[in-house]
Amino acid sequence: MKIDEIQTAFYPSREITDPEFFVGRQDEIRKGILALQEEGSFIAIHGLRGVGKSSIAQQIRLIATGSTILPKMLKLNRFLPSKPFDFIVIYISADQYVRDTSDLIKRFLFGDNNNASLFSYTKTGDRKIEQIKEVFNAGGAARLMGFGIEASGSEEISYSTHLSDDLVQQFKTILGIVKKDNQSKSGILLLVDEFDVIKDKTGFSSLVKTCSDDIVKFGICGIANSITELIVNHTSIGRQLHSIEVEKMPKEELLGIIKRAEHHISNSIVFTSGAKEVISNQAEGFPYFIHLLGKQALLDAFEEGKKEIDGASIDKLNKQICDGRLNTIYEDIYHQAVKSSPQRELLLKLFAEEDADEIFTESVYKSAKDLEVSNPSQLMKELTQPQGELTLAVLVKVREQYYRFTDPVFKVYTRIRNWKYR
Repeated sequence: MKIDEIQTAFYPSREITDPEFFVGRQDEIRKGILALQEEGSFIAIHGLRGVGKSSIAQQIRLIATGSTILPKMLKLNRFLPSKPFDFIVIYISADQYVRDTSDLIKRFLFGDNNNASLFSYTKTGDRKIEQIKEVFNAGGAARLMGFGIEASGSEEISYSTHLSDDLVQQFKTILGIVKKDNQSKSGILLLVDEFDVIKDKTGFSSLVKTCSDDIVKFGICGIANSITELIVNHTSIGRQLHSIEVEKMPKEELLGIIKRAEHHISNSIVFTSGAKEVISNQAEGFPYFIHLLGKQALLDAFEEGKKEIDGASIDKLNKQICDGRLNTIYEDIYHQAVKSSPQRELLLKLFAEEDADEIFTESVYKSAKDLEVSNPSQLMKELTQPQGELTLAVLVKVREQYYRFTDPVFKVYTRIRNWKYR
């Protein structure tokens, strides 16, 4: 057994792109397959953070391009069309540079590190992009697709634009050219992950309604408790909607992740039934925790030359979490939230102990005051408002007197982690 096999048995740091490592979610994948076959369909994948939405989106992307590995694994191949899928897929993960629908259109058009530009699927190909770069290097200026492109003597492109009906129509024209030049393809899928990150979604529904047809389909993936929350102000596209709600993973599928990891390393290290039980219970339905805890348990066993991960191994792993020694971003978030305030840590712990997703502050504040926290509402500022670019709000207000964790996985981590201040 080699260390690289151990390192790739679990995937806590990124989504699952290899269908061989994907476990469960049969119903969600089935819905995705059916949506790809319906004219003008709009796919919306939504759910809590940490439940595996991006992994599902990646698998739908692969299936759209023609992969049949996962449908066969999940016994869904009977839902595949007689003519295999062969979509052009542009998969965009929204980031700080995709601020609005105009930015989204630009990303589709010009591509990024993980996607070719839409122009590359036309007969002129990337020559159009190269022509634009030549204009920049010459110190001139150009206008393309309604975008004002400012020349600066370098290849760094800056845009100044606003969304308009004309811009949407021009984008539709480009899609029409791509369709014409790729008539052998079964469709074009424009898939946007992290959709909730886009601050201004004005005009998105117009884009979808105008450009969707028998060939062009849109899909989004984002954090939301409901589909209406994810597509707020875009209900006009509801008739096209194929909603894929991703709930917490059932226990048998969480256990399946561990079984798949054992298979990957040819069972050279195995988890006892007791160890599997503890890890799957601690995960509370979030596959992220199975990947995080499972990978660390394998690494510890590999280092110690053990062939079995038992209850004692998990106890040791839990102590690493409790002491804040497990290498995870959630430890950093915990320190940012608590900082140097024992009372704020107490308040955070009390919120984390509440089972409800939407937490009523009155009962939490009462418990805090019983533990001699004088003014708990004043401590909420650090927990609900980011204090600088590198900090995160760990709680968000959903309505009067009700809050929820911005990341429910962090809530689970806070439950498990020991006190910073006693």
